[in-house]
Amino acid sequence: MKSFFSYTALFIVLAVSIFSCKKEDNDDVSTGTPVVKYVRITDPKAADSLVVGAFMGSLVAIVGENLQNTRELWFNDQKATLNPTYITNKTILVSVPSTVPSKVSDKMRFVFKDGSEMSYDFKVNVPAPVLSSIKCEYVPDGGIVELEGDFFFEPKVFFTDNLAAEIVALTKTSLKVKVPAGAKPGPISIQTNFGKVKSRFLFRDNRNIILNYDGKNHETWTAPITAANADPTMPGCDGSYVLFKHNANGAWQWTNELTMQYWATRGRGRVPVATGSINDLTLKFECNVPQEWKDVRMEMFFGPYADDHGRDAAGTAIARWKPWKNGPFKTNGWVTISIPLTEFKYGKDDSDSDETGTRKIENLSNLTNVVFMLFGPANGTNPVKIAVDNIRIVQN
Repeated sequence: MKSFFSYTALFIVLAVSIFSCKKEDNDDVSTGTPVVKYVRITDPKAADSLVVGAFMGSLVAIVGENLQNTRELWFNDQKATLNPTYITNKTILVSVPSTVPSKVSDKMRFVFKDGSEMSYDFKVNVPAPVLSSIKCEYVPDGGIVELEGDFFFEPKVFFTDNLAAEIVALTKTSLKVKVPAGAKPGPISIQTNFGKVKSRFLFRDNRNIILNYDGKNHETWTAPITAANADPTMPGCDGSYVLFKHNANGAWQWTNELTMQYWATRGRGRVPVATGSINDLTLKFECNVPQEWKDVRMEMFFGPYADDHGRDAAGTAIARWKPWKNGPFKTNGWVTISIPLTEFKYGKDDSDSDETGTRKIENLSNLTNVVFMLFGPANGTNPVKIAVDNIRIVQN
């Protein structure tokens, strides 16, 4: 019983305290002039931080006097949602509107019960655009580039040499733009009224192209090269491409049509596939998978300068690409695939269940050959149709 009365007494004290504070804050000071003294953020860890601006969606506390008759509150030209519970004589708790302003005044505008108004300097901070990815780095003039990111508020998009692109679809986090005639390789820039960003990736990235199937080719007895206009269901993204195609592929089948071997002895000579640290390098290529790829991994590896694939060479590190791991894989047109060189970590005899691997690329300067092949365990047999273009190794 002692515990019950103690909690009851505490509740009464708190209730009286809250009521007294609320009454004091809400006393109608109708003859007083409204004043804003400062604005602070509501995070308890930074409750003493005064601000002159805040990001959209932020909860702020407006502190002043004679604020209890506020009926509307505008940030620039955007009206905030007010809750009468959070409006007192001395404070207003309100979230900054999440809609981007059309006209920027950098002011809060108060509208009071009697129709009078008051302004207070306050800036709504809208983030600069963020550009995180591109669906496909190789798109022809007149084609559609798809970009992902955030804060795409009335953006303008530019290719190299400040070449403007036409926007054909837009959301806050995605953009579709038509590639302008004469577009060149290089970064893509997005500009809004609130900042500018330049992509880390390169449109039509032409650095260190090892194979492009328009002059830089692989061994002719492996997967065939297909002309850009040969298959109307999957036209090329950048000229000809290599096509892995077979009616049925089963477990551990070394099939010529599903193997692509580049031997530098018959290509560009004793030139390493890349230079630098594997921690800073990524294998990239464009890929088109028009029908579901359900099984059998694609192995990728680099071999020494020889008339040989190099899979059996000592220390060969293999990457296992299994985009179907969480379900059948199919692309809607061409996409750019990126595989860090640190993912080349499997020996040829490592078990299929091994996710760690026992190898890594030790010395890029000794590696000149490139092999892509579908090879590994399978559940039954499955048809395969996979197009690849523009194999390159570039800086992250």
